[in-house]
Amino acid sequence: MKLYDLVNKVEEIENATIYVENYTNEEDADGNNIHRVEINLEDTDTEMVTGPYILEAESKAALDQQVKFTLGAYFKKIDVVNKLY
Repeated sequence: MKLYDLVNKVEEIENATIYVENYTNEEDADGNNIHRVEINLEDTDTEMVTGPYILEAESKAALDQQVKFTLGAYFKKIDVVNKLY
């Protein structure tokens, strides 16, 4: 899923909740660590879930910055459940 798809879907839902979840830290074929997290959207009225939009980075700190920026830039007025911490 692309970020703009998620942003457009949020605008269509009256009672939306964003979930930041399913953090993983894996090693790719080149031996680099890849930190990933999913951002999912739930319509709390129907309990329908849309997603995931996946963010990934080479460090946990970089991933944390991406999550913070994405939530702050696109989902300021939406309830967020961050299951990373």
